[in-house]
Parts: sequence; structure tokens; C-alpha cells
Amino acid sequence: MYQSLLEADGLPGDGDVAGEWLRRGLDYLEAGELPRALWCLEAATEREPENGKAMLATARALHRLGREKEAFARVEAASKLGSARFDQWLERGFGLMDEERHEEACWCFEAALEIKGDDPTAWLMRGMVEKATGRCEDALFSLGRSLDLDPQRATAWALTAEVMEALGQHHEAGLCRETAEKLGL
Repeated sequence: MYQSLLEADGLPGDGDVAGEWLRRGLDYLEAGELPRALWCLEAATEREPENGKAMLATARALHRLGREKEAFARVEAASKLGSARFDQWLERGFGLMDEERHEEACWCFEAALEIKGDDPTAWLMRGMVEKATGRCEDALFSLGRSLDLDPQRATAWALTAEVMEALGQHHEAGLCRETAEKLGL
């Protein structure tokens, strides 16, 4: 089936066809054409089942379509690939945060946490992204987990204070700010 579509689009039937499907899928994803994006991305992963980038992009498309379980399964599958080590997910998340692509960054931090669930930095970054997207309750949970793992991290206390302030928990926010200051922030 894909062969005939490739021919119709003037694409070769051999060579880096998975890469071309991935490129088109990412273009559709960026344009908000989610069903087309998903179709192209699934074509890329069918042609190249161990393409972590295609798997993660497919997960993003599924997530945006509201198909959370399928999206998470793709993130899990990608995390099992050799190229999906903890540090790579964390670095990818940092890069996406710099580009203000917060939802995608959150997926990267979640993938990192699937590999190493006891890392306080990954929890802190996930909380930071959740705060940036207005998901304060989720951010509070993630920041709390980060502080459970590393209670001496002043930045986590300061960010927790900001989230509590946004939630109207002013007294608790003040206590968190005091702790951050005592720790040197």
C-alpha cells in the first residue's frame, strides 16, 4: 500500500523512505493536521521499527489526538531502544524547553523518568514544564517528588513556592521561599 502512495508522491520505493515519511509527518504535526501526521509517522515506524525519533513523534501525534494510552505505549517502546538512554531524553527535554515547546519537553522528561524514576533533576524539570503549561497541581506533585529525592535543592523549593502562590497557598509558599533562601538561593 505504501509503495503505491510513494510512487504517487514521486518518492522512490527504496532509500531513506522512512526518513521522508518522518519529515512529512513532522510537517503535518507542526501544521496541526494530526490524522495525516499520524498516518505518515506510522508509515515511518513501519518501515523502520527502531527509529526512536519517529516513535516519539508518533507519540506526540497520538497525545494531541487524545489517545493517551497509545501515546504512552510509544514512549515506553522508544525508551527501550538503545538510543533512548536517560541522558538523551533529558537533553532533548532541555532543548525543547529552550524552544518553548513545553508539551514535547514534558514527554521527554516523562520518558527519562521511565528509565530512571528516582532522578530529582528529571522530576524538577517535569515540574517546571508543568508549571509553564499552567498545570500547577501536576507541577506541585513533580516538584514534591524532586524534593523527596533531594531536599537540599534550593531551586526546587523556590519553584514550589511559585506554584503554591499560584494555587493560593500563600502561607506554604512563604515557607518554601524561606527554605530556598536558607539553602542559598
